[in-house]
Amino acid sequence: MIRFVQIRQILGVSIWKIAATVLLFLVAYSRGLGQDYPASCKPNDWFLLRAQAEAGKVSLLCKGVVDASLERRSIAERELNGFIRQHPDTASVVAAHEALGNMYYREGRYRKALHQLDMELIEHSAAEDAKEVHSFFSVLSQYPDLEIASNLPSEVQAETVGENLYLPVRANGFLGIYIVDTGANVSALCESEARRLGLITHETVSKALDVSGASIGMRVTETPDLWIGKTHLKHVAFAVYPDSSEPFVELPKGHKGILGISVLIALGAFRIDRDNHFEILSNPKSTAQNLPIVFNGASAVAQIGLNGKTLSFIFDTGAARSYLYPPIIAAVPDLARTARRQYQSVTGASGSTVQEVFIMPSVNLFLGKNVVLSPATVLLRGDTEDSKWAAGILGFDLISQTLPITVDFRRMQISTE
Repeated sequence: MIRFVQIRQILGVSIWKIAATVLLFLVAYSRGLGQDYPASCKPNDWFLLRAQAEAGKVSLLCKGVVDASLERRSIAERELNGFIRQHPDTASVVAAHEALGNMYYREGRYRKALHQLDMELIEHSAAEDAKEVHSFFSVLSQYPDLEIASNLPSEVQAETVGENLYLPVRANGFLGIYIVDTGANVSALCESEARRLGLITHETVSKALDVSGASIGMRVTETPDLWIGKTHLKHVAFAVYPDSSEPFVELPKGHKGILGISVLIALGAFRIDRDNHFEILSNPKSTAQNLPIVFNGASAVAQIGLNGKTLSFIFDTGAARSYLYPPIIAAVPDLARTARRQYQSVTGASGSTVQEVFIMPSVNLFLGKNVVLSPATVLLRGDTEDSKWAAGILGFDLISQTLPITVDFRRMQISTE
């Protein structure tokens, strides 16, 4: 259901640095959508599925899943709850609960998300992944839902540190500078930052899995108030990790936080320019280049051009460096001709592993504008659900080549100028 936090070098399914430090915090419940869907509904081919849904060529279940992935919340609730009522004893009902749970989770409605997880466990009581994450959801459900107290247009001065973008915030009355991370499926702090903010943390037995393959414990907290510009959010949940975890150990005081996907969705739409002006927008202007995005679980997915083909990439502003996954080789076999195979050390929060990779001199992509990934690294070991179907991670190194850029979670699109 939910892929949890990737934390990057500045700092989780998302990450900071690849090669030197990749912090890919992922809670065990990451099987994603798939096994409970009818064969005609391919949930990881999101853009094809969206086109089929708009043409009226999918089932009620698939239509509901698409609408949930596009943040069409009331429509998705009606369709998916209707499917559940009509098909209470079918295996596919799990997919409906899963899609609703992901949607509620992204919105910060944790009690509703927990209810959907409980419904899944009724259908699949032996599902170890669901049981593993249940503790995390149970703790989150004890907090009030995320609330948007005000959301007014404003501009703040962001800063770039180590190829990551940071925003000034006021959390529980304290000033901080936290990373903008569309790839973090939950906002995050380290323990000392939680103490600095005066927050009380709660235990969870759920574990996060980092890119090295080791697991790490985490706690949970919430801040009653979070201000970003003139946007005021209440009851923002954070996962809390040890100070010794990468990348927190290297960060200065006040920088040890991540603004994850629920917070960024709550902003609605925002624009980033080359001078690090970060604008929260009420009505973004239309541009010549609008690229669609959808949600796969809690991961934002963008459609990127490569050699005349369109491929799905995880849209991850918190990843300092972009990288590729094995499906890109299957989609564009010519890429492998220029690749050299080698081994590379990848470090996570709990240790390092040596992984086999393909290295290519460069790959040209189209993200509203032509961008170049050089060198281009393909991680050959598919340790996450995303790596089994996505072409790669679109990180801030490529995103910064397209600036100014507008991310609009109301219209579910990325716009370049």
